[in-house]
Amino acid sequence: EAIELTKYAQGAGVDGAVKPEEYVGIEDKRKTEGNLKLVKLADKKNAEPGDIITFTIKYENVGDFDVEGIKIVDNLTPRLEYIQDSATCDRKGRLVVEDNQEGSLILTFEVDETVPGHQGGVVTFQARVR
Repeated sequence: EAIELTKYAQGAGVDGAVKPEEYVGIEDKRKTEGNLKLVKLADKKNAEPGDIITFTIKYENVGDFDVEGIKIVDNLTPRLEYIQDSATCDRKGRLVVEDNQEGSLILTFEVDETVPGHQGGVVTFQARVR
């Protein structure tokens, strides 16, 4: 009986060696893309000319994927004068200051670090009311 099974298997073309294969992978369970949420706050509700206001911009990657190359841009109104060297950021980066052609400045915070999903940071700066 064993000889007949071998002949049957060979006749059907099943006599080749079968190598077991294993596929290993990691399922990516992240569901949403990187998505940046910004909130800008001022430390004063009302301000008079000459008052200094501290602005805080909180940014958060509310998505699952990393976000890179973040640039936070704030175009100041002519009523606000940026106080030089007052900017801070809790991640590595730089502040680029440009004239906005409206009597004030455009502040661009360039964040050098990748911000993973569900993490964020804070930038601050001060401005004097004109």
